[in-house]
Amino acid sequence: MSAPIIKHHAPKHPDDDPDHPIPSLAVLDVAAILKDGGADLTVVIASPLHSDERSLTRLLDKIQGYLGHIQSPEFRAEAGTPNPGNTTIKVLIHPDSCIEAFDLLDRSKDWVLANDATLKVERLDIAVH
Repeated sequence: MSAPIIKHHAPKHPDDDPDHPIPSLAVLDVAAILKDGGADLTVVIASPLHSDERSLTRLLDKIQGYLGHIQSPEFRAEAGTPNPGNTTIKVLIHPDSCIEAFDLLDRSKDWVLANDATLKVERLDIAVH
């Protein structure tokens, strides 16, 4: 039996920017709650992220939002007590994103670990037609 797919309609947020590779800071892009506790939470960056300060700040703010959710009573009620073994933040990032974004994500792994999760980074597999 597969898990249900639920699409939530998040209210507009003043920081939303639909033209940016990270369009919304206030929502979880993808969340999968694990049967035995914990969750796989995924950030999807489907277009190249650039090295400007605003883009890199949005990346950190997005991760901070995920960490805030992991520490919330709602998360604990739904997924149990988070720890780096059962809770993962995965960043699926466009392969043409700037090297600074990849470096920033690499440097953020200890920060995420200190907040009860593991950070994994994967390049999106972009099909070219």
